[in-house]
Amino acid sequence: MEFTRRLSRLWRHRDFRLLTLVRCFGQSGDGTAQVGMASYLLFSPQSQTSAWAVAGVLALTTLPYSLIGPFLAVFLDRFSRQRISILVDSVRILCSLVLVLLIGGHHTSGASQVVLTFMLLIMLSLNRFTLAGLQAGLARTVSDDEYLDANSIMPMIGPLGLIVGGGSAGAIRLLVGGRAGVDTANALIFVLAAVLFCCSALTCTRIPRTALGPAPGEHHKTMTEVANGLVMALRHLASRRPAWLALSVQSVVRIGYGMLMAMVIVVYRHYLTPSGNLTAALAGIGLWFLVSGIGFALSGIVAAPLGHRLGVRHCIIVLLVVMALSQAIPGSIFWVPTLVLNGFVMGLIGQSVKIQVDTVVVAHIDDAYKGRVFTIYDAIYNLSTVLGAVIAALLLPANGVSVPVTAGFGAVYLLAAVGFAAGSRALGNAVFDLGTRANPRRADSHGTQAG
Repeated sequence: MEFTRRLSRLWRHRDFRLLTLVRCFGQSGDGTAQVGMASYLLFSPQSQTSAWAVAGVLALTTLPYSLIGPFLAVFLDRFSRQRISILVDSVRILCSLVLVLLIGGHHTSGASQVVLTFMLLIMLSLNRFTLAGLQAGLARTVSDDEYLDANSIMPMIGPLGLIVGGGSAGAIRLLVGGRAGVDTANALIFVLAAVLFCCSALTCTRIPRTALGPAPGEHHKTMTEVANGLVMALRHLASRRPAWLALSVQSVVRIGYGMLMAMVIVVYRHYLTPSGNLTAALAGIGLWFLVSGIGFALSGIVAAPLGHRLGVRHCIIVLLVVMALSQAIPGSIFWVPTLVLNGFVMGLIGQSVKIQVDTVVVAHIDDAYKGRVFTIYDAIYNLSTVLGAVIAALLLPANGVSVPVTAGFGAVYLLAAVGFAAGSRALGNAVFDLGTRANPRRADSHGTQAG
C-alpha cells in the first residue's frame, strides 16, 4: 500500500510517467542486448568461460565509455537531455540491426568479428550515457520533496525492464538455439533489442524538449572547455562531502557485485554443471540473474520506507551490515539454493543502497553539474564492477569455489559500514535526509553546510 501511494503520487507528473516508460523500454532493450552479448561471447560452443573471460567482457562493454564518458558528460549539461536520449536510441537501433545481419548471416570471424565487437561495444556503452542523462533529468520531473520516492521507483523500473528483456532473450536462446542454431537465436535476440530501443525513442519524443533540462545556458564547444567543465564538476563533487561519501559506499557495493557475478558464472559453468552442458549452465545462470533482478526490482518497495523510517544515513549503514552477513553466510555455501538466496539478497540490498546514494547525490549536487556528476558516478559504477570481476579472476580457482574469498568480502562490507558511519557522523543525519519528506529543502541553498 505504501508503494502504491508513492507511485500514485509520482504518477500525477506527466513527464515522470513518460520518463518511466522510456527507461522501461530502454533497459528492456539493454537486458536483451546483454544476454545476446553473453550468449555470443561466453556461451557459444567455441568459447571458454572463466573469471578472466567475464572480466574481459565487462571491460569491453564498460571501460571504453567509462574512460571517455566524463568528457561526454558536459553535453548532458549543455544540450537537451531529451534529444540526446532519442539520438542514443537511434544509434542503438542501427547497431542492433547490423548485429542481426552479421550474426544471422554467420559472419562472425575475421573482419566481421571486429565489426561485430565494435557494434556491441558502442551499443552497450551508450546505455550508460543515456541512463546518466535520464537520471540527471529525473529531479526536474518531480517535486523537491519527492527525490527519495522517485529514486526508489525509477531503479525498480529499470531492473524490471532488464528482467523482461533478459528473460525474453534467454528464452529465445534456449528455445531457438537447439533447433535453428545458436547464430539464428542470437540474431533474433538483437531483433528484439532493436524493437525495444525503437519503442524507447518513440516514447521519448512525447517528452518536451526542455523538460529534462538542462537550464538554458552557453554551450561548451571545444575540448578545452569540456575538460574544464569536467574539472569543475569534480571540484563541485569534492566540495559536497555527503555526496562523495555516499559514492564511496556505492563503489564498494559494486566491487562486491562484480566479484559475485564472475564467481557465479564460473561456478555454474565449471562446478555445478561439470559435464560441460552449456544449456544447463546457461539456464542455471539465467535463474540466478532472474532472482537477483527480482531483488533489484523489489528494492523500490522497501528502500524508500526504510530511508524515511531510519533516515538515509542510518539506512545505508544497516544495509551494508545485512550485505556483509548475506555474503559471509549463504554466499559462502556453494549450493544452488543458497547461491540463489544470496543473489536475491545482494540484488535487493545492493540496489537499496544505490537508491539511498542516488538520493544523496541528487540532493547535494547543483543542477548545473548533475549531468557531469552522474556520468562520473556512472564511470565509477562501471569501473568498480570490472574491478570486482578482476579481483575474482585473481583470487578464485578455476572452478570458482573459494569460501575464504566469499566470506572475506563479507568482512569488506562490514568494514565499509564502519567506515561510512565514522566518516559521516560529524555531518549529522539531517544532512543526508535532504530531498526526502523528512527534510525536503534543496541542498543547493545549503551547500556550505552540506559540504
